[in-house]
Amino acid sequence: MITNVDEIYTYALKLLKGRDYSVATLREKLEKKFGSAPESVMDQLAKKNFLNDRRFAENYVARRKNRGAAFVREELLARGISAELTDAAISRAEWPSLRSALNARMEDWKLRAPLQPRDAARLFRALQRLGHDEDAIREEIETLL
Repeated sequence: MITNVDEIYTYALKLLKGRDYSVATLREKLEKKFGSAPESVMDQLAKKNFLNDRRFAENYVARRKNRGAAFVREELLARGISAELTDAAISRAEWPSLRSALNARMEDWKLRAPLQPRDAARLFRALQRLGHDEDAIREEIETLL
């Protein structure tokens, strides 16, 4: 049994060497491969700070700022990060303003004012997915129409 725990620990280190994992995601991967994820392994990884949900959430938010706070929040919750850690990581991040997100989308899609109704609707949906307020989006888009 000892060698099995050592093997699980070694595999977990190999995974964590490649990228950061949440506790829940790593536990799921270990259970899938070995049938179990011993608490002693998870505790040892956490104690050595190889496994840290707060760090994972902050890094995840930093890499996905262009997707919007609401979308990133749902992704973190789906990865097993607690609501408190998720909200803390999202609140500490600096999200792009509605104006800068709108300008970035227009530049990416090579759109110019005045917008066609089809393009305005497309922009509206994209900004809404980023978590911006619907009324604020309408006001910004109306200035471009």
